[in-house]
Amino acid sequence: MIEEVWITGVGAISPLGHSQDAIFDALISNQSGVQTYPEWRNLKGLHSFLGSPAKPFSVDEIPRVKRRSMSRMSEMATLATIQALKSANLTLANQESDRVLFCMGSTSGSPYMLEEYYRKYFERGGPEGQLSTSFFKVMNHSVAANVTSAMDFKGPLLAPSSACSTSSQTVTLAWELLRKGTYDCVVAGAADELHSTTAAIFDTVMAASRGYNDRPDEAPRPFDQHRDGLVVGEGAGILVLERATTARDRGARPLAILEGASYRVDGSHMTQPQPDSMEATLRNALSRAGIEAKAVDYVSAHATGTVQGDALESQAIGRVMGDSVPVSSLKGHFGHTLAACGTLEVISAMAMMDRGFVIPTRNLKNIDPQCQHLNLPKEPLKKALHRVMINNFAFGGMNNSIILRKV
Repeated sequence: MIEEVWITGVGAISPLGHSQDAIFDALISNQSGVQTYPEWRNLKGLHSFLGSPAKPFSVDEIPRVKRRSMSRMSEMATLATIQALKSANLTLANQESDRVLFCMGSTSGSPYMLEEYYRKYFERGGPEGQLSTSFFKVMNHSVAANVTSAMDFKGPLLAPSSACSTSSQTVTLAWELLRKGTYDCVVAGAADELHSTTAAIFDTVMAASRGYNDRPDEAPRPFDQHRDGLVVGEGAGILVLERATTARDRGARPLAILEGASYRVDGSHMTQPQPDSMEATLRNALSRAGIEAKAVDYVSAHATGTVQGDALESQAIGRVMGDSVPVSSLKGHFGHTLAACGTLEVISAMAMMDRGFVIPTRNLKNIDPQCQHLNLPKEPLKKALHRVMINNFAFGGMNNSIILRKV
């Protein structure tokens, strides 16, 4: 029997706020989380000095003994998980542990701790003086392990890592496993923290914004003719997903229905997006949802503001969705929150469905000719949204598409 999958809880720590309501309020009022980091100007070879940090948050909800092994990204993921479980009115202690899966990840271990560890290592000529907890902050599954430790969870755990599609992959995997009845509940998502080395990675491959260092409010510019790259950010987005039957039995209500999802890899190039593969991902998500493209009322594009990426994604969306469905990117508001972007954009799309609004792409003034075949609104659009598609793409050709239906 194929199960319907409900999203019953959401949690977020982000540059726009730390709840679904706060995020939507920031989006509808056209706020940006992007700022300039003057201290990055001292780093040799770095040309991009923009970042989008999470708004200040308190870690008081996390027991101090648990925080000893946590980096900033694990703290954000833990707080978002606590929030998501509360939102779902779900107490893990009341669940059979082998029927609940935690599936969450990050792009890497904590870049702050990696920098500190190796700086100290090379300065001292060895591991002298290293903290015993350092490794637990830099291991690739640090977010997953720290969150489950903080939750005292002792069931199944997976820790995917696929850069900018990480959280989208956790949600897609959750959908597959829940539909088949492997689990009753999956807590899914990802987190990443902002650091200059992340900006440097994108800057090195000419994908980070350089031309707006003194005008952070104007970057990034997805789909715009004058876009010049992405702005790195940070945050955590966590979803609670459940089989409809078990959620209904415990008296839960769905916030949205996860109707279809797909992931596939280009299999050709590390940084060159392949529109044919993106197109196939979108078509497969529609097929798995059992719907046609015309049933989708809005597309949340990955579009980070890179010259090449936005244009090629536009091709794929146009081929599949045509020129009538509204399309926008939320990266102009959030910046690029890396591993967390998928779930944060799912949470945002759910808010748009609830309120009947399409949020336009921030900083979109002059649509690039290569993107003009899409319906790219420049102002908030009042529209009934019954189904939405959320796309995310990552280095290595990691493509992902998710389809939600309004309750």
